[in-house]
Amino acid sequence: GPDCAAMDARRVAIAAWMEENRIEKHFERAVPRCETEHFHLVIDLHEPLKEGRKKVDPHALMHMVADDTTHVGDRIEQHYDVVEDDLFAKMRMWIWEESADHSSAVEAFMKTSARGDFKLLGKDPVFSVWREPGLFANVSQIRTVFTHNAGHMLISNLFRERDVGPIGGGWFDAGAGHWYEYDRFDSSVNYCIEEATELSSYANGVWRAAMRKMLEKDAAPRIPALLDVPTTAMSVEDQAVCWSFYDWLVANHREKLRPILRDLKQKKPTRDVMKEHLGLGVLQADETWRAWVVETYPKKEPTRRRRR
Repeated sequence: GPDCAAMDARRVAIAAWMEENRIEKHFERAVPRCETEHFHLVIDLHEPLKEGRKKVDPHALMHMVADDTTHVGDRIEQHYDVVEDDLFAKMRMWIWEESADHSSAVEAFMKTSARGDFKLLGKDPVFSVWREPGLFANVSQIRTVFTHNAGHMLISNLFRERDVGPIGGGWFDAGAGHWYEYDRFDSSVNYCIEEATELSSYANGVWRAAMRKMLEKDAAPRIPALLDVPTTAMSVEDQAVCWSFYDWLVANHREKLRPILRDLKQKKPTRDVMKEHLGLGVLQADETWRAWVVETYPKKEPTRRRRR
């Protein structure tokens, strides 16, 4: 009957999907994975992970990560008025139980080597990590690092397959990565920074009150000095500043995010981009952002809500 035909069609579709999966062919075993509108996820973990006093099994974690990354995709679609042809690929995001599997996947599919986490932005973005003790070993660490990097990856693939972080748009790229993590979890604790000595946290990842206090204490402009700094060369404080500036853009110039990113991908100087789309010089933008922070950010952080 019709139900049997539908089931047969579904089996054929599933078989075709499995056949297309090069990861499973490479490892010659089943690899737990999930596909959403904008992401191909692999959560290849074998043991439950800690979340406070309880433990979460890898299958449940996959659903959490799928929800987190979907949230980022939905927000970016809203912010940039995304239409069908604006993105060129699905974002591939993987976490492996063993470092050997992580290294093998990066070598096989990226044709390079990596001992720690690996990220490729722009064309066919990919992010891969393993369950490294102290870094990506519990539920919170995995959810936040996936959420943070989902923002970077989508931004890098949007409109044109180009990462603006190293080409004069680091202030925008850094701000976006932190903003979507913060939007999901009310904090941001991940930093795309090359220097290991910088891997600390600004204000324990909770930034509004700390940012207001910093700007009220120090009147020196902050944005001009960051315009040509690549994302990975910024300090943790610099990245928090970029998050706040992006926060101001989202709140006050949401409709300008699309043309701003398009122009940054064309390597247009930020000074020209701000003047054209915000009607402000860089110093004026810095002053306007500062005034907005003092007016809208609290002097003290409110009681934290529970993470989703």
